[in-house]
Amino acid sequence: MKKDRESLEDNLLQVIDKIKHKRKNVENINKNLSSFGVSTGTFNEITLGNAMLSSMDLKLLCLLSIALHNETGENSISPYDYFSDNEIKSAKEYVDNNNDRISLPIELKDTTIIELENYITKIKLSFLVKMFHSQLITYDYETQRSAKYKRSKEGVVPVPDVNKKSVEDISSHMLNETYLADMITLNVYSEEVEPLTYDSKNRTLIINEGATISILDGFHRLQAGVKAISVNPNLELELILSIRSYDTDTAKKYFGQINTVNVVKPERIRELKSEKHSDIVVRDLQLKSDLKGKIASSTRISEIAGQLTTFDILSYSIDVVFGPTTKLEAIEVSEYLIDFFNYLVGSFVDEFLENPNDYRKTNINHPLMFAGYVQIAKNFKDENKNLRDLKNFVESIDFNDPKLLEILEDRRGINNKRNRNKLIDYFK
Repeated sequence: MKKDRESLEDNLLQVIDKIKHKRKNVENINKNLSSFGVSTGTFNEITLGNAMLSSMDLKLLCLLSIALHNETGENSISPYDYFSDNEIKSAKEYVDNNNDRISLPIELKDTTIIELENYITKIKLSFLVKMFHSQLITYDYETQRSAKYKRSKEGVVPVPDVNKKSVEDISSHMLNETYLADMITLNVYSEEVEPLTYDSKNRTLIINEGATISILDGFHRLQAGVKAISVNPNLELELILSIRSYDTDTAKKYFGQINTVNVVKPERIRELKSEKHSDIVVRDLQLKSDLKGKIASSTRISEIAGQLTTFDILSYSIDVVFGPTTKLEAIEVSEYLIDFFNYLVGSFVDEFLENPNDYRKTNINHPLMFAGYVQIAKNFKDENKNLRDLKNFVESIDFNDPKLLEILEDRRGINNKRNRNKLIDYFK
């Protein structure tokens, strides 16, 4: 290039901002780009902010400059001021091979499940860049750390906060093969479809059609990779790829502790590696309900810590009573049980939150009783009862009923399936 690329990008953005709402201009620019073999709609993606100039192939940037200059006559973006004759000639031979674009579903091989909704594998940088160019990787402003705001005609809007020097430095290391490969983290989620399917036998992870993929960590590395591949399409570099499947709240929490990873207890690892959909519900109860900090990961509770029940009791009961078979069903059950337990705990604050140890002998917060509460929740849901009536219902329970005491005091304990099933049946 004859002049600094960044200067051209800034000028292009100003011109684009002037004409992006003028239908005829946009139509003509798309036609002009199409005549060079650029995919229809590419310019629309740029105007929407879904395609970034800073990571655009140099030939495509040149063609964009030509098309915009032809349409607007703006001298600030004249391609002849920024590109040599050979660069312009080469750009005009550009062909956007649509067959090179990829779409969902995508299968990732040799993937290891680290914990529930947390997977890891390795991926070629070129394939990751291809996903980006295929507009499969989005920038989620709600969870991404690197976000800033600028004022436009539409008001204040978020834009990616890109440190261009950092991107250039990383890109140079990639091209010079001095880059020490590290990890990029993607978040794959959906409220409408199962975002991921994992085959533990073959260790394959499928990102399903309809899922949304956003970058949780590593945006600058990805942008650097885009630049590096545009210079050397044959660059052989592999990165570690971490794939999460978090909702927005959980993704935010991930950033809160991304640099303070603590050792996880073996019991907790086994718990999270489970693929039962009921585990997803309990995970949500741990994060989003008033039971936060009250669910033990081990096989027994800690009264000193004020714990009430165990992960396994809740997961087992939810599996038996609600039986979610898909992640979407698990989400629906989760939403209802979060409300249910918030009403329950909120109605008996002393018994469950403030002074649970003072009420152990009353059995209202007995660890096994939570299997019963799960069944009560199902009864309320099936009978369309208002959760405001929950307090009165619990107060009507005879916790000294001999049949109930026989189950709660059974010497086989809270981890015995027969005891759990008996308690669930008691409240049916």
